[in-house]
Amino acid sequence: MSVAGRSPALGGSYGPNLLAEVARYASVVGELAGRETFDVIHAHDWMTYPAGIAAARASGKPLVAHVHAIEFDRCGEHGNPAIVDLERRGLAAADRVVCVSQYTADVVAKRYCVASQRLRVVHNAVLPNETPMRAPPARATPEPVVLFLGRVTYQKGPAYFLEAAARVVKALPNVRFVIAGSGDLLPSIVERTASLGLARHVRFTGFLSGADVERMYREADVYVMPSVTEPFGIAPLEAMALDVPVIMSRNSGVAEVLKSALKVDFGDVDDLADKIIALLTRPALRAALVAEGRRELAGMRWETRAAQLIDVYEEVTGMKTQRRSIA
Repeated sequence: MSVAGRSPALGGSYGPNLLAEVARYASVVGELAGRETFDVIHAHDWMTYPAGIAAARASGKPLVAHVHAIEFDRCGEHGNPAIVDLERRGLAAADRVVCVSQYTADVVAKRYCVASQRLRVVHNAVLPNETPMRAPPARATPEPVVLFLGRVTYQKGPAYFLEAAARVVKALPNVRFVIAGSGDLLPSIVERTASLGLARHVRFTGFLSGADVERMYREADVYVMPSVTEPFGIAPLEAMALDVPVIMSRNSGVAEVLKSALKVDFGDVDDLADKIIALLTRPALRAALVAEGRRELAGMRWETRAAQLIDVYEEVTGMKTQRRSIA
């Protein structure tokens, strides 16, 4: 409820009941939308879809829903039914649904029956790396390092990373593996590491952020993204921006735009192990992927993605915007 024309303050934290916070946020946004002036509403993922719907109802302005992931990506078939319902309602109400990959658009069309006429694909990008080819970083150990960096959850496929590691060390006993991240599977992954006899080969860093993430990339010789499902996957772009060759799941949106990465079917731990070994033992392959990756990333600019979003805004509003040229 507003008091004397003022809306309640939003603290910016999730609070003990996230769904209740989502509903409260929607109420505040709906009230604001009735008295503010704007042309289009852009809602990102399920936590803001109710607010987007409320704003559209209050203002009569078009709604763009942006899908970065859906509950089926995060949890498979065992997601939260309340979140699934919010996603279904938000996507049904949207005038356009922007997805971060064609892979995600196909999943959204199948899971939520969104017609292709309302779907648009705008891939993610990465900030350009203006530095020259990097020198080998100072590292804690001289052994080659293979990195998993992400949430330690079913979706991200850490178990496949670990099973591949067990195969790699049989051929290359000096390789070290790093699992950087936290998540609900972390205790079972630690236990599996011990049962595979990999305790001295695998290091767990816990959750990393900021400069620690960049430092971890710079220490890595190979980055692996073995996801079961990945709407896009920005981490491979971050790794390649720091000249780290990438192996990733074909079940990812980023696979649509990256040619200079080795790809595997998720769960194929033998193929994953073979590709890790190839990158660690074939310097020419590694150098070729790093060089080609730099060329690819140069064309993946956020300015280009922003222009694509403006195209979507113009579709739903019928307005043409004055744009600056992109150099």
